[in-house]
Amino acid sequence: MKARLKRNINQGLIYAAVLTTLTVAFLPIILMLGVSLKTRYQLIVDFWGFPYPFAFGNYAEAVKGVYANVGNSLIYASAATVLVALLSAMGGYVFGVLDFPGRNALYMLLISFLMIPAILILTPRLALINSLGLRNSPFALILPWASGGQIMGIMLVRSAASGQPKEIFESARIDGAGEFRSFWSISIPIALPILTTIAVMNFMSYYNDYLWPLTVISDEKRQVATVAIQMFQSNAGDNGVGQSVAAYAVITVPLLVMFIFSSRVYMSGLTSGAVKT
Repeated sequence: MKARLKRNINQGLIYAAVLTTLTVAFLPIILMLGVSLKTRYQLIVDFWGFPYPFAFGNYAEAVKGVYANVGNSLIYASAATVLVALLSAMGGYVFGVLDFPGRNALYMLLISFLMIPAILILTPRLALINSLGLRNSPFALILPWASGGQIMGIMLVRSAASGQPKEIFESARIDGAGEFRSFWSISIPIALPILTTIAVMNFMSYYNDYLWPLTVISDEKRQVATVAIQMFQSNAGDNGVGQSVAAYAVITVPLLVMFIFSSRVYMSGLTSGAVKT
């Protein structure tokens, strides 16, 4: 009887801890949705109250103000993510499967770039973009994003590729498969969960980037959502608090949808091949 009571108490404490964690996690989201559906009068009179009647006009104004910039963010971030995944897969295959002089030294040199804070290369990167005439163009975002995101990806894909038996790749070569065929038919399927994880992580990073787009993009029509929403919020002023919060909710939707559909593969990629160095 005492053992059963103790077990029930432990389960109750676990459920209470889980419920508390979920409440803390979802409370900001619930608050954001509530504020986004209120008018200025409702916010002043009853900030914590239920938003009724719903001010769906806030979302209409928010979508009208930032939808084009959300599209820009999706296009730029997707292009950079595809490049990162491709370069990571190729680099991981080269360093994990192929054997050539200086491979380890070159790999360690590549990994050492991870120790350099991104803020330190902001000025040289800007000077390079200006010298190439790419400022205020999509390539000013896509190319720097892709060049910086592939290093961690190469490390993870190399770990997955080098952890496989060498006989697999040797058998493919004996059967007449070239390096590209081995890369595409063997290495890519093995590293697919990790590549998905790399893609999700980098896409979220690029989509949420603020400082670099603010630095190199001045055309409002080409600007990304994270910068455009600041402009939208400034134009809305104090009278458009609900509209501003609705805009934040709008630009969050693509990330939420992407993570829902890729969460299972994302989690499997975090635990596969990432511990071997």
